[in-house]
Amino acid sequence: MFPIILGTLFTIAFGGIFESYKFEQVKTAVVFDTDNEQVVENAKTFLEGISNDGKKLLDIQYLEYDEAEALLKDGEKVNGIIRVKEDGKLTLDILSNGVLSTIQQSIVTGYNQNVTMIEKVAKEHPEKLYEVIKGVSENTSYVLPKSLGGDNKDPFISYFYNLLAMTTLFASMHSLRIGNNTQANMSKVGARANASPVRRMSFQIAGFIASFLVSLAVVEIGLTVMIFILRVEFGGNILMIYLTSALAALLGVSLGFFIGNLGSFSLDKKEGILVGITLLGCALSGLMYGDMKIIIAEKAPFINKINPAAVISDSYYALNMFGVGGRYFETVMYMVGLSLILTIGGLLLGRKVSYDSI
Repeated sequence: MFPIILGTLFTIAFGGIFESYKFEQVKTAVVFDTDNEQVVENAKTFLEGISNDGKKLLDIQYLEYDEAEALLKDGEKVNGIIRVKEDGKLTLDILSNGVLSTIQQSIVTGYNQNVTMIEKVAKEHPEKLYEVIKGVSENTSYVLPKSLGGDNKDPFISYFYNLLAMTTLFASMHSLRIGNNTQANMSKVGARANASPVRRMSFQIAGFIASFLVSLAVVEIGLTVMIFILRVEFGGNILMIYLTSALAALLGVSLGFFIGNLGSFSLDKKEGILVGITLLGCALSGLMYGDMKIIIAEKAPFINKINPAAVISDSYYALNMFGVGGRYFETVMYMVGLSLILTIGGLLLGRKVSYDSI
């Protein structure tokens, strides 16, 4: 019930906010730190050609750096300063992180990657330079208008992605007891299980399957309520959203199964460890503060790569913005791979436990 209640509160808090926004150009000051006419012309052509749904994305002012810095410090005149360097690359000066600064950073990063690629080809394969430049130009004109594309552009949808991630990870509570229930020194159920002729691994596998089915039902019911009752637009193919939630539930059950078999701690301590891992992961993924994931990506990107909550929420984001493609399959491989590791690890830990007497 908790995820449904929280989802309802999210809907009340965020519903309609994004739709009330009008398209707003990103106010950008451009400073040329070079007199190279070709570099200046290339940068101008690129920046002025960026559009979203046929509208220019950047509201550009060409200024000296002192003027641009004063406008940036004002806080409302410009959102960032793009500086064009002598080597043809761009840098970005901002005062704070946010959606608009993230758009600017994406533009700068994409441009610099293209410049680096062209320079490399010019040195190593000059005969292919024209072909590469043509390809980059076609790719730029194709990708940039779609850079904010997707079925749902609402930035607040990330809170619902993280809510689903938390729901699937808390499914681990169902499987946490499997380990305790197969340890004779931890529970009466464990003592009876070890005294029975049924193999411990068979008992654990049966418990794992039952736990997964219960967790799957809980997660999918919650998802159904969000989609069909709360009318949350997750974006992407609805069948793939349900399948992704099933994989995420499997990951949550595997996590609980592994921790349940980890050592002979009391059930309360294991629950504490599990709650701590889940809440910390969800906090770093952006459940409490929407821009947290972006901050982590800038300061310590590897955390987003190993944080289960971040990967789960990213799988929904990838479905929404890019569809079933490379980025989505990366998250699927992570969820499947980690689920296998945790499940096999839990089974191996459970097998190692032995008793002198029961």
